[in-house]
Amino acid sequence: MKQEKLKEKRVMMLSPKYLGGLFTLFVLLFLGTAIFEYNYRKSEIEHVMREEAALLMHALREGAENAITGYNENRALLTGSLIDQLRLIDRLDRQHELTSADLSTIAGSSGIYRLNIFDRSGKRVAFSSPPDHAPLERECGHRMLLQPVLSGEKDSLLLGIKESASGRGPRLIAAVRRSRGGVIAGNVDATGLLDLRRKLGVEQLIQRIGADKTGIDYIIWQDTNRILAATPNISKTSVVRPDSFLESAMHTQIPLTRMTEFGGRTVFEVVNPFYDNKTNIGLLRIGLKADHFTVALEKLRNRLFMLLGLVAIGALVMFNLVMARRNETEMKEAYRRVQTFSSTILESMADAVVTVDADSAVTLVNRPAEKLFQLSSKEALGKPVQLVFPECPEFLSGIMAARESGTLNREFLCSAGGREHWLAGNFSLITGSGNQIEGAVAVLRDLTEQRAMQQVIDRQEKLRAIGELASGVAHEIRNPLNAIGILAQRLDIEFSPTADESEYRHLVRTVVSEVNRVNTIIQRFLKFGRQPQLLPVPVNLDEYIASYGTVLQSEAEKKDIRFTIQTGCKRTVVIDREQMQQVLLNIVRNAVEATAKGGSIALRVYGRGNEAVIEIADTGTGIPAAKLPEIFNLYFTTKDDGTGMGLSIANQIVHAHGGMIEVSSREGEGSVFSIVLPFA
Repeated sequence: MKQEKLKEKRVMMLSPKYLGGLFTLFVLLFLGTAIFEYNYRKSEIEHVMREEAALLMHALREGAENAITGYNENRALLTGSLIDQLRLIDRLDRQHELTSADLSTIAGSSGIYRLNIFDRSGKRVAFSSPPDHAPLERECGHRMLLQPVLSGEKDSLLLGIKESASGRGPRLIAAVRRSRGGVIAGNVDATGLLDLRRKLGVEQLIQRIGADKTGIDYIIWQDTNRILAATPNISKTSVVRPDSFLESAMHTQIPLTRMTEFGGRTVFEVVNPFYDNKTNIGLLRIGLKADHFTVALEKLRNRLFMLLGLVAIGALVMFNLVMARRNETEMKEAYRRVQTFSSTILESMADAVVTVDADSAVTLVNRPAEKLFQLSSKEALGKPVQLVFPECPEFLSGIMAARESGTLNREFLCSAGGREHWLAGNFSLITGSGNQIEGAVAVLRDLTEQRAMQQVIDRQEKLRAIGELASGVAHEIRNPLNAIGILAQRLDIEFSPTADESEYRHLVRTVVSEVNRVNTIIQRFLKFGRQPQLLPVPVNLDEYIASYGTVLQSEAEKKDIRFTIQTGCKRTVVIDREQMQQVLLNIVRNAVEATAKGGSIALRVYGRGNEAVIEIADTGTGIPAAKLPEIFNLYFTTKDDGTGMGLSIANQIVHAHGGMIEVSSREGEGSVFSIVLPFA
């Protein structure tokens, strides 16, 4: 007790100088802590706003670029279709000179609004008139516009979109050189194209994003002198050249940010140049509301001032706890915004993502997953995962296994959207506080095309090895075989036995015949060992199949099998006509041999992305799953009289064209062979 009293006395006996120093030290310590935290929190908030602005700018720029690209592609498609139809009309005109009545008939059947034919002097010699229009006068003033084609400077000409002379809407006008001399011109309705531009245009995109007032003050798209598009609350803005910040942003590739004034308040502005086909077409400026930023800074300043008035350690501790709680709330709000942007990024992922909660109900289906499983997220959300994905048991088992083991990676075959897909799945457990299970997430990557390509590569490697082996063996056998043939011929010519001459002749000639037969097989060996020599020419695939269809149909009719042809590709491919006929004949003959009397074979031609597909489907016996990987092997056959070289040679020819053969078959139901070729 005495010792404690002595200590208290020593503390009380400290001079005011030391006490003041200790007090100042505590104040400076807490003041320094407060200033450090102020700057740290301020930089954190600025970083979050900068990230938010950069993501929004990226989304806006990508959306605008995609909108412009989509409009240009649709216009190119419409223009190409119109010019192709005009060229087709020129072919008809070459066969016999078309009249106005002919043009009216063609225009009515092909969807062309109006057709005109001009002679070499630019005089219109034939024209069509829509049924609901009065006929135009024979003369019109388009000679100057058509001069580049009339003079031979251009083979075709796009005159652009112009208003109809009858005032019935915009028309896309094009012209091509006439083989008889002159020009064939036509136009189609461009109302849909202009509507598409208005719907997909940058102005509409800015209006839609600007309509969401959450966090956005304004959006401006401007060039160096004027506003190109903006949200409704913008009537005028500063030009680029006097503003050094905007001038710097015009020549940089990364978004620039600044705090500026708008409508009497502070906004956080992000600026980035907007490019179309690598051409700078202006600046994109987005003003974000800085209210939460200002409020957060004000709170931090208040805390700093409050710390200056505190002299007790307990009050300082309590004050820090209160401010920490406030900061936690602010960080949660910032986290919520970041989470919103994370959801946007998740939606733009190429992989399919599906999440379920602790009760196995679907909580998230991103757009790639919607496309993969052919469903909408609105239909799936909140429903049990077993009901949403009933056709994919491997996916369901992966989700359930992830809920039990935590993380699982597997590749599996899944039926989705009416097709079989090979998927690579990453299944992970979602846990909350205290390791409580909150659900599971599946990230799925479609490996179907990758698997198919790998099978083609493996198949080609195997066939190349077999071909090289066959070529080597053929060369080794050919020399002694030729010697045997020559000796047998000499025995037949130069020697005559004294007895049984007829038997002798028969045996010798049998040897010569068999030598010739083996030599024919060797020729096949050598041909298979060499890469096919192609004579490629561009052909219209629909016309090519139609011209060769009678030959293929005759193969099926021999066995009373119904044979149908459906064309719809409307594109050009570069092929060797003769060798591709051999491929089609081999596959159709196999289909005929596998199909019973009264069955059917369907040949269909269509486009798939940048590829043309010739699909041959039969209702035959099908191919057993165990034998399916071997059907392209050399000398593999299931027929008693088959050589086993037809599909091998067909696959080799298609591969030489830069294509591949896809096969799907079910035993007892039939087979589908698809010849995939790149477009010209």
